[in-house]
Amino acid sequence: MTNLEPAQDMRLLLIIFALNEESDLEKTVRGLQALCSPELVAGMVLLLAKSATEGCLRTAKALETAGFAIPVEVARQPSRDVLGCVKTVLGSRRHATHIMFLFADYFMESAAIADIIARAAQDRGTIYKFSRALPGGAFTPEYRPGEEWLYRLFSLFVRLLFRCGITDPVFQIMVAPVHLFWPTRFRQTSMVFGIEWVFTLLRNKISITEIPVVQLPRTGPGYKPTGNHRLHYLPITFRARFAPKKCIWEEGDVA
Repeated sequence: MTNLEPAQDMRLLLIIFALNEESDLEKTVRGLQALCSPELVAGMVLLLAKSATEGCLRTAKALETAGFAIPVEVARQPSRDVLGCVKTVLGSRRHATHIMFLFADYFMESAAIADIIARAAQDRGTIYKFSRALPGGAFTPEYRPGEEWLYRLFSLFVRLLFRCGITDPVFQIMVAPVHLFWPTRFRQTSMVFGIEWVFTLLRNKISITEIPVVQLPRTGPGYKPTGNHRLHYLPITFRARFAPKKCIWEEGDVA
């Protein structure tokens, strides 16, 4: 496994994606403010979709001026290019050493967020990622038994393909050093860029430590179940595994 160089002090940037989750957005931001230490979390960016509702925008603006201990900023996507907007946000906030992506209707037990951030702060060179498949974790009830087992079969396929121990490959919520984001040569520009990032890290033999999490049902009106076992993840998987390394990663960034 590649050794990662830890940052001197963790300064985590939370990027929270929102579309039309007006009530959930406020609950999420206030909950995270209560859970997270300002010494570890440098800021929250509420990243609103280009098609975000006016109500969601008003809620975000009100949160931006609420005077929280962890600064809240609002950014709105000028286009449907989610990845491009994320790069712009990160590029203008060079103080951040780590990054975590969440959703406005974040859907995990609350203590899990504080736990994963605390672990990353103690071991700043390690990527920590949630897993619903580990003992102690659980998939949302929205998963029917057949869907869950199909996904577990896909996860086994990924473990064999990448020769790794990952148990929940497309659950992309993790705390990771920012310096591992920039070398990735993404092809995906939608929300699934995070899944592409996980697979690229696996291709580079960068260790990812999973911790169990209980997934709660998502309630946001903008959420539509996608079924993470579906075949549209296979092209991302195969490209990350078999494309020439220079096509997925900037040469010289990983030993």
